[in-house]
Amino acid sequence: MKHYSLLGLAPLALYLGAFTVVPVVSTLVLSFRTPKGEWGFEAFHALAAHYQFGEAVVNTLAITGLGLIIELSLGLAAAAALASRFRAQGLVRVLLLIPLGVPTIVAASTMRYVFGMVGYLNEVLYRLGILTLPIDWTGSRWLAVVTVAMADAWKVTPLVMLILLAGLQAIPRELYEAARTDGAGPWQQFWRITLPLLRPALTMAFIIRGVDAFRIFALPLALVGRQLPVLSTFAYVEYLEYGNQHTSAASSTLLLVMILLTVGAYLRLAGPEEVVR
Repeated sequence: MKHYSLLGLAPLALYLGAFTVVPVVSTLVLSFRTPKGEWGFEAFHALAAHYQFGEAVVNTLAITGLGLIIELSLGLAAAAALASRFRAQGLVRVLLLIPLGVPTIVAASTMRYVFGMVGYLNEVLYRLGILTLPIDWTGSRWLAVVTVAMADAWKVTPLVMLILLAGLQAIPRELYEAARTDGAGPWQQFWRITLPLLRPALTMAFIIRGVDAFRIFALPLALVGRQLPVLSTFAYVEYLEYGNQHTSAASSTLLLVMILLTVGAYLRLAGPEEVVR
């Protein structure tokens, strides 16, 4: 029986080996090789001297951090609302899941209608009397960072909502009934019951979305362009347009290290029990 189990895992192992392990190892090797075929840190020295690399790192961290805050907050609020029973709940759930099925390029095009100079957001803010002149939401660096983070959150918050909704539905209802019997209010139930028991789902949502947010590529490139570099677009431009495969591999290696450090730090802060669950 054991041999049959191993045989069943063979296709997955071959797939991961061919399309994950081999490319990652090849990238790591390439980042530590010089154009002359020698081993060294020449590619990393070139990255440190590159005028756009530091900006790409900061932009990546800012978009990831801001996006995670928005997605976890909105996802938890939506999951809590869907966890309670109300009329047309199924319709609301379907409507909230629509952005998840929209291709990234289409999402970027849609967000252009929202954040453009003559977009819906400027129009709404003008009609509310908040603006007198339209804002170019992608014209300055930090406004562009916020715009990309919000656009990314619109597309992937439904995924976070689904993960947290599954976590909420796994919490026994008897705990809330006992808490209400003891006089606990809604906020006390949320802080003492919901959040502690939702930690595994929050950890899963953080890891899945954190890794994906670090790798963000098509959305900033299509929505803002090359004036807002992130690590993935930086590696893409270095490789495809300038032919610097070693610096491209080195930036990809640093991106992998950043992802591993962030996930490891979060798991350490969340507690060792989160790794086991």
